[in-house]
Amino acid sequence: MRISRNFLFTNLLLLLGLSGAAVCTAQTGHFRANLNCLTFHLPDDTSYLELQYLIYGDGLNYKEVADGKFQGTVRADLTLKAIDGSIPLINKTFHFITAEYPDNLTSNKRNNYNLSRIPLPSKKYELYLCLRDANDSSIRPICHQTTIDLTFDRNRVSASSLQLIGAYSEGRGNSIYSKNGISLIPYFSQYFPAQTDTITFMWEIYNTDKVFPKDKAGWIVSKIVPERDEANMLMEKRMRYSDGVIPSPRHIHFLSFPIDSLPSGNYYLCNTLYSPDGTPLLQDSFFFQRSNPALRSAPVPEQESLPIDTLKQFIDYLVPIAKNEEIDFIRNIKKEQDYQLLADFFRHFWERRNPEDPWDAWYRYYADVKRVNHNYTTLRFKGYKTDRGYYYLKYGAPSDIEYHPIEDGLNPYEIWIYYQLDGQTDVYFIFGDLDLTTKNFTMICSNKKDEVFDPRWKFRLKPKDARPTDIEMTE
Repeated sequence: MRISRNFLFTNLLLLLGLSGAAVCTAQTGHFRANLNCLTFHLPDDTSYLELQYLIYGDGLNYKEVADGKFQGTVRADLTLKAIDGSIPLINKTFHFITAEYPDNLTSNKRNNYNLSRIPLPSKKYELYLCLRDANDSSIRPICHQTTIDLTFDRNRVSASSLQLIGAYSEGRGNSIYSKNGISLIPYFSQYFPAQTDTITFMWEIYNTDKVFPKDKAGWIVSKIVPERDEANMLMEKRMRYSDGVIPSPRHIHFLSFPIDSLPSGNYYLCNTLYSPDGTPLLQDSFFFQRSNPALRSAPVPEQESLPIDTLKQFIDYLVPIAKNEEIDFIRNIKKEQDYQLLADFFRHFWERRNPEDPWDAWYRYYADVKRVNHNYTTLRFKGYKTDRGYYYLKYGAPSDIEYHPIEDGLNPYEIWIYYQLDGQTDVYFIFGDLDLTTKNFTMICSNKKDEVFDPRWKFRLKPKDARPTDIEMTE
């Protein structure tokens, strides 16, 4: 599985907050990689540096190995220099090996996630890291330099770096990034495109048991603040969460902010730890950019301010998330002329889903409707009427999308993957362009409970004149 990234800085280093964390996204030619540089502490043991790598599979050279297969290799050369000069240079080399592929050119190459955890004495360091394509020395390496603060006083409150998370599930699972009972995949960018609807992060707080009274709890306030509009208190209030912190050697602050209603712009994710008496003890912030071009204010049908045809259209938008009895009403509104009846249905629909702020729920959903109408409208159907639009509105944006153009004699298709969905893990939906004319992708197979599962889905993607007539030849 891949996490798509739609934004690339070339040879650009971006520093985060106060904890020494860094995100680096860079490329030299086709060789591309992302790096998260994070610091963590074990209260009763040691401190360690965590380097998280995302190496793009399509930018590597693949060398023939056993059995005629091809494999890529990346070499990482790391040097750590203590700023006070009290210990010798630390030099380490790591090799990251890709999966094997049948050829070097046409195979779809997966992106590679790798990790280095390095225990270190409590100090400040200069870090030098170079990534090289080990199969082609002519390619210029990707190099990164930054300062790492690993000083840790075990008698004072301190914190880890902010860990951005692209996807996660409870339990250790198979992820190399598993931590604190959570199997996670890091997020490797400070850019959040429109299809990313949450910002999820983890922040570890240490040694509150050394500072807080035993029977008193502090708290963490997390909020999103616009970069150039700190006086925008409405935004700060809507994007603000609080988490209690009891005295303990380590507290895990894990939070997901919904950002689907966050307009395009520059923001800070700010976190502050307060003592039980309200004194701020720690602060950390993370700068990010949000792109959300489809988001505009959503009209609200109050006091007959909307034409009745517009109100009917808004109600029709609700089908993907409506219950059966609500769908029965929606399907019979074409001839309905009682505006108040329609407005009451619309209002009650959102009040049932968000009693505290029904219009905010509608605002968020309407943004998704505009998004699918922009992305999936065909010659015959508006985007919300297509299968891709329907499932996007019903289940939200997928965790990952695999795009498959015409290949291996099959029509184009997409595989939408949800890492977690309604209690299931690794749920997929396969959408195929069955006629190559309308660009209307049909959902042809899913492993989601109560959805259509067809083990012969590839057969439906074959051009009609290429389909076998003998059942023995079908997949």
